[in-house]
Amino acid sequence: MDNKRITILYLIDTFISPPDKPSEGGAGKQLYLLSTYLNPDAFRPIVAQLIPSPSLSMATGKMGSVETLHLPTKKFYNLHGLHQIIRLSLLAKREKVDIIHTFFEKSEVMGWLASRFSGVPVWITSRRDLGFVRKGVYRKIFKIAARDCSKCVANCHAIKNNVIEQEKLPDEKVSVIYNGLDFSPYMKPSNGDHLRSELGIDNSVHIVGMIADIYFEIKGQKYFLEAARKILKKVSNVKFLLIGEGHLRRKYEEMAYKLGIEKNVFFLGKRSDIPGILSAFDVSVLCSTSEGLSNVIMESMAAGKPVVATNVGGNSEIVIDGVTGYLVPPADSDALATAVIALLQSPDKAKSMGVEGRRVVKEKFSLSEMVENYEKLYRDLVSRNRI
Repeated sequence: MDNKRITILYLIDTFISPPDKPSEGGAGKQLYLLSTYLNPDAFRPIVAQLIPSPSLSMATGKMGSVETLHLPTKKFYNLHGLHQIIRLSLLAKREKVDIIHTFFEKSEVMGWLASRFSGVPVWITSRRDLGFVRKGVYRKIFKIAARDCSKCVANCHAIKNNVIEQEKLPDEKVSVIYNGLDFSPYMKPSNGDHLRSELGIDNSVHIVGMIADIYFEIKGQKYFLEAARKILKKVSNVKFLLIGEGHLRRKYEEMAYKLGIEKNVFFLGKRSDIPGILSAFDVSVLCSTSEGLSNVIMESMAAGKPVVATNVGGNSEIVIDGVTGYLVPPADSDALATAVIALLQSPDKAKSMGVEGRRVVKEKFSLSEMVENYEKLYRDLVSRNRI
């Protein structure tokens, strides 16, 4: 292979944004980190964001060394969608793209077709969840399209196993590259006083928090609130924080009222100061009924907080049960409450779990290792196609 920089065209259904700004979710954060931390002497990243309407967090033009574009696409299967696929194909030809790397369903199909139309030799697809919201039509298309991919990248082994089972891809075609985390925001000294002051919560009061969008019931806010009621019967001085936004928020606010715990529950919406918020937590909870590899769990552990998470998806690949937190069955508010109570009543154990969690996540989910693994994958695939 010569010394020519490898040009990568990333496609994502949503948008990318720096970690200190609100994002649509973990994939946007991860793509931002990956594209901006690639070696600029060896790689040239271009990110095409397909979100139909512009976002305040979305950048167009340049984001560091990354070229960013907005190609708003609501549907790929109408005339406008076909026009956008043609635009992507022409872009790939004009910029002499070596790799198309796609994230999410719409990008998957459009990237697959653009790679075929433009002759881009390498197409990499991604799997970052267990497909809980994937429509049947996408499942059928994925089975056809995925056979064309050069590589499918899963962000944990649970997802790799699911891809092999559901999409029938051969084992050697699916690679696992764990998410990476920028630890610098979590290394700054912070004790959560700012958040406590904002919410009027005394230092003697415990804080149990959950960070998750409120668009899908699988995130489990229902079980969090049910567990909150049970916890308050055993430990009265606790406040519960829900960070995230979505159309189900009103439903859960009404649920908190019906459970009689509304005075102990705060809905904070979408926040950009996640490291500061986590510093105020005594326990971080993730009670999804379906999960990929949770950035929130990694962030919580980086902040030195014990985690109570459901034993689904890749959660068991991050949380060491009884060592860095507790794994509980999904959709089980009793088990969730019991685990949280155990941590609130044993602050020394909770602290030691937080310390060990920080060590584990720094060792296993470093940003440098994630980027290094992607760079190696990109080089190998391009070398194979240039021979």
